[in-house]
Amino acid sequence: MGKGPERTPPPLVRRVLRAVYEAARDMKPPGWVGIGTLGLRVDRIRLDQAIALAVRSGWLRTAGQPPLTIALTAAGTSLVEDSSDRAESA
Repeated sequence: MGKGPERTPPPLVRRVLRAVYEAARDMKPPGWVGIGTLGLRVDRIRLDQAIALAVRSGWLRTAGQPPLTIALTAAGTSLVEDSSDRAESA
C-alpha cells in the first residue's frame, strides 16, 4: 500500500504547488498545466520526485506517461490558499 498523505509538504513540493496554482489561476478547475511551463529552476529528477510526492499525498494529479501535465486537486488548492492566508496575516 502507498504512503499516506503528508501534513506539511517539503519546500520544493510547496514551490511546485504554488507554481501550478499561479499558472492555472485563470483556468476552469482542474487547470492542467505543462510541467515545462512552470519556470522552476530545479533539476528534472528532483522535480519529478516532488511531483510524485505531491501525487501520493493527494495534492496533484498528473496526465501522460511520463507525466507531462499536472493539476492541483482540491486538497492541493486548499493547501496553497491556506498557506497564502497565513503569510498575509503574519
